[in-house]
Amino acid sequence: MKLGGLIPFTLADYPGRPAAVIFTAGCNLRCPFCHNPELVVGKGSLEPEEALEFLAGRAGKLQGVCITGGEPTLYPGLVKLLVEIKELGYRIKLDTNGTSPKLLASLLQDGLVDYVALDVKSAPHKYPLAAGAALNPALVAESAALLKGAVPYELRTTAVPNLVELSDIEAICRWIGPVPRYALQQFRPGKTLDPQFGLVEPYNPDWFTDAAEILKEWAEEVAIRGL
Repeated sequence: MKLGGLIPFTLADYPGRPAAVIFTAGCNLRCPFCHNPELVVGKGSLEPEEALEFLAGRAGKLQGVCITGGEPTLYPGLVKLLVEIKELGYRIKLDTNGTSPKLLASLLQDGLVDYVALDVKSAPHKYPLAAGAALNPALVAESAALLKGAVPYELRTTAVPNLVELSDIEAICRWIGPVPRYALQQFRPGKTLDPQFGLVEPYNPDWFTDAAEILKEWAEEVAIRGL
């Protein structure tokens, strides 16, 4: 299976580290606001060997690799890819939707990830709408629980109007409990999996100020991205 692509350099995706980003192809969710629809359906053009060759050439200059998607935990060669990246001396950040807690537990146990960003789509009762698929939100809560004390991590939520309201932020906090870091991301209209969401007007900055006040009761650090 091919990878979805590669970003050769970023200062925004791995906190505190210059990094590359590798996209895996395929996802088990169909979030209507997703801005990577080609990855969701599993389209990829990059051979894993090409990505590893690039990383080998940048070893010592880059400090980290962010594995994102799609949903990386669905990628058949994920463990092999992580092992080979580790052998090149990189630290690895994993972006995941949290629906594969058993695999996540294995990756943590084997020391194959150093930082995790766990997407929380919305409050539990809104998950079918926000994720575009029927799933048990308890899987996400289980993944969040695995991260506590294991590696540095963050929870993050894209603030999509109607799918994520202030009351949903409160519900997420009560559901997941205290976390070291929570990131709120501005929703970007335009190309989305469901074209109707491409027309949705994003929240204004005042909404993020109010949401951050709620999160400060539960998170040691609150990050706002994309404003």
